Amino acid sequence: MSTIKEKIQQCLVEHLRMVSAAEDIDPNAELTTLGLTSMAATNLLIDLEDEFGVEFSDDLLTPEVFRTVASLETAIEGLLADQVTA
Repeated sequence: MSTIKEKIQQCLVEHLRMVSAAEDIDPNAELTTLGLTSMAATNLLIDLEDEFGVEFSDDLLTPEVFRTVASLETAIEGLLADQVTA
């Protein structure tokens, strides 16, 4: 079973121009330095929502949330936790 971090990394491989394998993505690396553009971030958002069955609220659509794998993981963990308690 894949972890949240591994699933995020796999989604990123399809959207980062400078990465060819999920294992190559450091969880703390700035995604913009790995080739994440605004258009790629939009497509990534859609893929992450589909992958995890969540919807990013407007307050999560910030550069800080999409800065690293670790920051995306934190946001998704929060969204998943909200689903459990809802």
